[in-house]
Amino acid sequence: MTTVQVPGTPRETSWISACPGGLWEVRRRWLGERQRGDFTPMLGSLCKVKVRRSTVTEGETQHTASQEQESTASVDSSEQATSHPRSQDSVLQLPLEEWCLLRMGEGQCDIIEGCLEGMRAGEKCEFTISAWNASNCKSAGSDANGTQTENTKGQGSSQQSDCFTLQLHSLTPGQESWQMTAGEKWAWVLSHKQRGGQRFGKGDIWGAADCYCRAVKLAITLNGKTRRKPVDEVSKEGMEEEDDDAALTPCFDQENEQAGADISIPTEEEYKTVKAELHCNLSLCQFKLGQLGKSRDSSIKATELNPKSTKAWYRLGQACLQLGELEESRMAFGKILELQPDSASARTALKQVNSKLKDLDSKLGQRLSKMFI
Repeated sequence: MTTVQVPGTPRETSWISACPGGLWEVRRRWLGERQRGDFTPMLGSLCKVKVRRSTVTEGETQHTASQEQESTASVDSSEQATSHPRSQDSVLQLPLEEWCLLRMGEGQCDIIEGCLEGMRAGEKCEFTISAWNASNCKSAGSDANGTQTENTKGQGSSQQSDCFTLQLHSLTPGQESWQMTAGEKWAWVLSHKQRGGQRFGKGDIWGAADCYCRAVKLAITLNGKTRRKPVDEVSKEGMEEEDDDAALTPCFDQENEQAGADISIPTEEEYKTVKAELHCNLSLCQFKLGQLGKSRDSSIKATELNPKSTKAWYRLGQACLQLGELEESRMAFGKILELQPDSASARTALKQVNSKLKDLDSKLGQRLSKMFI
């Protein structure tokens, strides 16, 4: 078979993907002849895929699975994505050697979603995965000595690269983010936020962080595209309720329906509140993953969006404390006490910060005294 190189399409690409156990480097190369056309997976596309484990010998790919007859039924838009539990013990969050359905954008398996980008129905690619760095050995499924554990054999190791092939049988249409309405984007934002909370609750910190990042990226595109505050809420803020208010104040739903407004779009207040929560949740994930600088930056964004969020100020105080930015940490915890004077956690944290500052002042004084003796 003659291999056709589509102009402008590199034969091999690489990137970093997040899995429940950590970050992994992915390298993808196309197999066989590339198809023509612009119909490729996009946000919301339901893709019928099969992932096979491969062995690489002298540059040739060999499938360990038997060459059974391929499925011929195309995916239907009414079908649901295959339910497969995410696990810390696996890198690929999909079953191997069988056809399954994957919804683009949901982040079930970031590696496979990355491989599917730019892929056309009927195409195959080969990809290799390897742990991004040595610090992820233990969390990526290896023991303290970097030895691959039994649960992760064949699905990724810090000591070697594992090779797989991916086949895209068929797919349903999706959308690029710029093609979506504000209401559709907001629905995805809320979906990512909910999914992030579920993953965090199950200890999947990397997966939760990925969800919150996806949500933030989409939310940014909604800046300045929020809807007006409901008329009935605005009127109630400026006057006391009276029995005839209902007759005097236009119904929000009717008014906006007549004006062609989309009530699935958030108000500016709703938008800022949710966006602040996303940055705050992302900050906690980054803090737990040891990304202290990113955690601080995310919490700063959260406090800017919602200055009354005690959680955001607490995240900022924690990150600054670990970074040694004690004055900033003291300011953050002090802000919590302004908003919530009875916060025991803020008082305890502030005492810790003041104690560290006192120790630093004492050490500095000792050094200065020695300089002038």
